Amino acid sequence: MTTYIDARYVSAELKRRLIAAFPGAKFSVRRGKGTGSASIDVTWADGPTDADVAAIARPMQGSSWNGYEDRYESTGNEVTVTIDGKRVTGKPVVDHIGLHHEVSDEVRAEALALWKSANGEDTDTEAQNGGFTCEGEFIGGSWGVNQVLDIARKVVLPRRWKGAQEAAPAGTGLVVTYTEEEGIVVRGTRRGDGSAPVLRDADLKWHRKEGYWYLPGTRGEAGAERLEDVRDALRAAGLLPAPTGVLEAAPAADPVEEVAGEEPTEAAAEEQRGLEAGAHRVTNTGEGQSHGAGTAYVFRCLVCEQRASLVEFDGLKCTEAAEAEHARTRADGLLDDVILRGAGTYVITYALAKKPVQRTRDEAVEDLARLLVLGASHRWYTGELRLMHHGYQVASVKRPPGEPLAARTAPQTYRCVPVPEEFAADWDGVACLAWRDGVDAALTYAVLARSGS
Repeated sequence: MTTYIDARYVSAELKRRLIAAFPGAKFSVRRGKGTGSASIDVTWADGPTDADVAAIARPMQGSSWNGYEDRYESTGNEVTVTIDGKRVTGKPVVDHIGLHHEVSDEVRAEALALWKSANGEDTDTEAQNGGFTCEGEFIGGSWGVNQVLDIARKVVLPRRWKGAQEAAPAGTGLVVTYTEEEGIVVRGTRRGDGSAPVLRDADLKWHRKEGYWYLPGTRGEAGAERLEDVRDALRAAGLLPAPTGVLEAAPAADPVEEVAGEEPTEAAAEEQRGLEAGAHRVTNTGEGQSHGAGTAYVFRCLVCEQRASLVEFDGLKCTEAAEAEHARTRADGLLDDVILRGAGTYVITYALAKKPVQRTRDEAVEDLARLLVLGASHRWYTGELRLMHHGYQVASVKRPPGEPLAARTAPQTYRCVPVPEEFAADWDGVACLAWRDGVDAALTYAVLARSGS
């Protein structure tokens, strides 16, 4: 049975993780207002970059909005939170996590000084300005005030945060715990604090979704006897203080050597995998190129090494292995949609076949993935999924005859408006469709009124 975690518990866990990951930074984590709200807003000033915070926040989002199909889709994420003193794992009921990175006046002043040094003391920040490079970061052409903010976020804030991290004593905020539910867990590590090599040598692994290190096989009573071994390894490396009242007789260990170019934690390695762009994993090179009337950043795929603007990657093929894996992920998601969700087997009919074939979940994923790699698109019809290629249907996927559909759960909000209980009970009914049309019309009129149209 699937366990769902309410947004209020997710927001509390998210704040705990952010404080542990970024000692010294102050975060405001608030759940959206209104009945059934499933959004979380994270606000902080200066401190870590947007990417650093997003790496912790995004894995705690349970669904995301698909604008092409006008619906929310499950992210497949799971999160472990504390409820009434117990650690509970389940799917987060969170459909949006907003990140609001505020910039202090002090940082803005420093960014303005850098902007003037690149454009001249007399240049007006209220005027349009061309693109330029500031301390290795490309600042795109825009209004001067926007460029100042861009410098603050790309240059000043990362430099200040890096300096604060380097100045902080090693091991600050490091916490080693053991519970029967989680086993041995180490929280509070930071990139570059030297803990990663020590923890790897002690057989710990990085939990990407939960944002901590854990020792496999230590859940239950078996983990208690290995807890001190992990603590001793961290103490020997100078990353954990000695117990109160205990004198360390052993000499200090040699400093841990960091291999040049090697990321010190698996979290950083995950970050280096880049942003998903179809089958590609891309990273911003910081370089600019002409794009239409302005400029656009150049991205590089970490898998196939192709370079292009972000939108251009939609038309570029990655390596054969990457395309196949991406197609399997897409196929797996299609089989989890409302029509096919929960089916034990699937009936697939090919356009050139004489009769349909019955497939297991794994077989159906492989069949759909092969068609997607060849360029097939998908369409949803009543009771079935159709695969199309150049306007022709090449295959259809249905549930076995007589097998009931999985119950469809109404969203808690629709276009930021709480869904009334009477409509949630029959989310696809005629009355509900009329209500949704009314909500859309009301929102449209509100936008037009605000814009003065």
